[in-house]
Amino acid sequence: MSSEDKRELQQLAGQMRALFHQAIQAASGEVDGIIQHGVRDTQRIEHQLDHMLGFCCDPDMLVLFKRLCRYYFAIDPVATAEHINAYRKMWDTSDEMDDDRGMVCP
Repeated sequence: MSSEDKRELQQLAGQMRALFHQAIQAASGEVDGIIQHGVRDTQRIEHQLDHMLGFCCDPDMLVLFKRLCRYYFAIDPVATAEHINAYRKMWDTSDEMDDDRGMVCP
């Protein structure tokens, strides 16, 4: 790999980190708002869970995802279980299922 390729790869990685940071900040505000205001709008909650799912390889996003799932479970346990299963299909590997660690983002 040339030094130019390495530099471009580092720039791309930096952009990805910035994107993840923005997504976490946005999700944090939305999750806080949903929970603090006792929102029971299932479409809003599920939309937020769906949005967060793609970023759950980040430990901070995973914490927010779990927090919203715990809240949502009292409202719709079946839908919550579906979101948890979607997370497992997307992010868990057989090794991680044994030691309960989340996957690390690329």
